[in-house]
Amino acid sequence: MWNADIYNLYGKERLQPSIDLSNRIKSSNKNLKRILDVGCGTGMSTAALMDSFKDAEIIGVDLSKEMLQKAKESIPSIQFIQRDCSQSLADMGTFDLIFSNAFLQWIPNQEEFISNSFDMLNAGGIFAAQIPLFHEMPANQCILKSESILSDRFENTKNNMIFHSVSDYYNMILSHTDKIYMWITEYYHEMCNHKKILDFLKGTALRPYIDRLNEEEQNIFMNEVLKNIEKAYPCQKNGKVLFPFRRLFLIGEKD
Repeated sequence: MWNADIYNLYGKERLQPSIDLSNRIKSSNKNLKRILDVGCGTGMSTAALMDSFKDAEIIGVDLSKEMLQKAKESIPSIQFIQRDCSQSLADMGTFDLIFSNAFLQWIPNQEEFISNSFDMLNAGGIFAAQIPLFHEMPANQCILKSESILSDRFENTKNNMIFHSVSDYYNMILSHTDKIYMWITEYYHEMCNHKKILDFLKGTALRPYIDRLNEEEQNIFMNEVLKNIEKAYPCQKNGKVLFPFRRLFLIGEKD
């Protein structure tokens, strides 16, 4: 189960990709009147959209009731709706922008989601997504290596995140438009210590593990993950730790 407070601990770090993606769309001078923020979470991505498109109607949708409650408290002027975003949202009408920040990797039917999104776009509309490339990061290996200490508890556990290659994502969008823009940005987060990296991961990648463990088991597992993080991410001269985070950005414009 998602914990909105833990997720928001590193709100600034999680917010910047939404700002960068929305600013890139804004720079194209598109007149966007209706925007859907899919997998909006606590509303950080929605806030970035509001700042870039002040006159647009923006709707946020997410499956997590707890996340949406935080979003409603933070931005009461926006309509937030609880929906399973992996399923069709066609009943919500059409949009000029369908925006997805760090959501796609959580659903198995990503190609279907992209196809449904393009069907919901008005002519000239934009599909925009940001995908964290967590599977490429040392942090992912730190978690996977730690599974062995409680292997019986993780016997039937699968990593809920699903990633495709850059080429696969390109071809998914190419099925709907040839106006495609893609890039990768690596963000360097300055962490006070290694435990801060662990806290960051508790908001996303570690959720499937936390949900399966009791308190004692959580402590054992988290200590093991922390040990691996300490080996993977060296301290800098000032004692702080750099935590690089690669993210893939996708934009497709409907003809």
